[in-house]
Amino acid sequence: MLKELKSTIKSEVAIAPVAATGDINGIEIDLKDFDACTFVGLGDGTAIGTIKIQESDTSGSGYADAVAADVFGTQDEAINASDTVKTLAYLGSKRYVRLVWTNGTNGDVAAVAQLGCAHLSPVSGN
Repeated sequence: MLKELKSTIKSEVAIAPVAATGDINGIEIDLKDFDACTFVGLGDGTAIGTIKIQESDTSGSGYADAVAADVFGTQDEAINASDTVKTLAYLGSKRYVRLVWTNGTNGDVAAVAQLGCAHLSPVSGN
């Protein structure tokens, strides 16, 4: 039997679709009222680069790379012509996170954040 997931997660833009010509600091994601966050990074098959998660206790500042123990997956995960979709999950305790794209070869990139384990459900805003 199929189960419905939409009412249990919230999707947010982490990196708006863009023709990357340099490194990109993604959009800040507020984890308030959620206990899980998975980022999905997307490339167009020509973009070559890496993604990593940064974290902060303060909105808009103080971002630092999340340590390996707070990331499910590998920091600096490669996105390239043969691996155009990659996921990283955040396991840490900071309130704010963002995805960072480190550019290698120009191309189109985007990313979404999937917030789950909501304190209140069903989740609205999707």
